[in-house]
Amino acid sequence: MIIDTVQEFCKFFQKGHAVISIDHGLKKLGLAISSPDHHLPMPLKLIEIESDKKKLKEIIEIIKEQKICAIVVGLPVNMDGTKSPQTLLVENFAEKLSRRTNLPIFMQDERLTSKAADNLLKDLGLKRKNRNAQDDLVAASMILETTLNSVRNLGNN
Repeated sequence: MIIDTVQEFCKFFQKGHAVISIDHGLKKLGLAISSPDHHLPMPLKLIEIESDKKKLKEIIEIIKEQKICAIVVGLPVNMDGTKSPQTLLVENFAEKLSRRTNLPIFMQDERLTSKAADNLLKDLGLKRKNRNAQDDLVAASMILETTLNSVRNLGNN
């Protein structure tokens, strides 16, 4: 089920169970996972599979293996808040995922996270090729960090 607000979303958090985030790029998915106490986001895995069906299967397996209690999906909206073709693609993917799991899904605004991830990797001295291999993982971590910070600012968890 897709949850509209972070206030509602955090009600599904369970101690000892992590939250996972997904950065849905055009060619690959970056996954990040929280610590079991929901304080620290960490890069988890890069999925480079064409088929949505296979991507979903792999995500479901990871959810089961990692004891996930909730899912964050980065929502790529335009700077003015309007939807782009990529927004619709990601919303469609999130809908498919929601039909495959009973876990709550929160769509986190991800404006500028890909650029911020690339800049961070650039500042660390990574060359373009290496940055391209890591940027979706870092972006997924940043998306998750944004959500976890919002939850903490609510005084929950």
